[in-house]
Amino acid sequence: MVIDCDANATYAPDERIRGVITSCLLDLGNPSSLHRGGQRAKAVIEESRASVRELVGAHTADTVIFTSGATEANNTILATFGKLGTTISSRIEHPCVLGPLKRLEAAGHKVICVSPDAHGAITPESVAAVVTADTRLVSIMAANNEVGVINQLRDIALVVRAVAPHAVIHSDAAQLLGKGAVNMYDMDVDVLTLSAHKIGALSGTGAIVARQGIEIEPLIVGGPQEGKLRGGTENVLGVAVFGAVARMIVEDISHRCEAMSRVRDAFELLIKKEISGAEINGAEATRLPNTSSVYLPGVRADDLIVAMDLERILISSGAACSSGKPEPSHVLLAMGQDEERVRSTIRVSFRADMPEAEVPRIVRALSGAVERMRKVAPKR
Repeated sequence: MVIDCDANATYAPDERIRGVITSCLLDLGNPSSLHRGGQRAKAVIEESRASVRELVGAHTADTVIFTSGATEANNTILATFGKLGTTISSRIEHPCVLGPLKRLEAAGHKVICVSPDAHGAITPESVAAVVTADTRLVSIMAANNEVGVINQLRDIALVVRAVAPHAVIHSDAAQLLGKGAVNMYDMDVDVLTLSAHKIGALSGTGAIVARQGIEIEPLIVGGPQEGKLRGGTENVLGVAVFGAVARMIVEDISHRCEAMSRVRDAFELLIKKEISGAEINGAEATRLPNTSSVYLPGVRADDLIVAMDLERILISSGAACSSGKPEPSHVLLAMGQDEERVRSTIRVSFRADMPEAEVPRIVRALSGAVERMRKVAPKR
């Protein structure tokens, strides 16, 4: 049996939503059609829209736009607001934010990316040091996908609104969703962007959730769908499953987080005991309950991923969207770590249904692989 310890990349659907998938495939049509199949599809989409609102604490009048994923959602928000004035973001954002930021800079727009502290958090002080009255967009991720550190967005929003009250505050919440309570009003953000497959729904679906009055410029035009804010026939299956999973998470978020935290804590305790020199990145910060970024001196993370795959255990060395590239993690480098340490760091991320009893097997496999690699590693 394969043990999935790469849940931050894709959180595969569980058996509870198989009925939703089957029903959609057999029964639903094009939501723009007037016949009963189309109207059923439209009703399912609106039900899912309400479920996503509830999942993130949005109000009934707030806008939910379904997209193809968080990448499209982030591109849409940055394209809309990034050209209106100065944009503030961070050096540890996901590539689907960093890419649009580079495009804005290339077009002559001002972008400021702040650095995290040594633990991986974006502090209110770092944002306060650069925010000005000309700031029009602040885009800071809710939780980092590599080290799992959760940013204190409400405190960041407080310093932004004091200086730039007209700025739009956006957060890529793809990693926090399903791993902690998300309420956009408690966080004091104007726009959240979400990814469905990070919470156990289907890939190819995401969402923008914006407060009432926030005017978004569509990235994809050509049809009346999503209130003319995202043209193209809706992904009914993806949206339906997104809504179904959102409802499940609302019902058991506390249990999910407690289950992840137990496994994560057991894993970190055992790995530090069994592997000499193992260190947890961001251990002193507030983190996602399921994520461990582990430095293992004397090995290469990419080699360790292959070795663990042979043991049928899935881990990663960072964001799946950046895997396969020779460059080391931009997140860890931004935290001030040297390249040698970065290349020896793995990411282990757990599903909510991971049995704690699997932890010893995972650590044994890691320990054995590390021991073998250290024996053959060239002396420095």
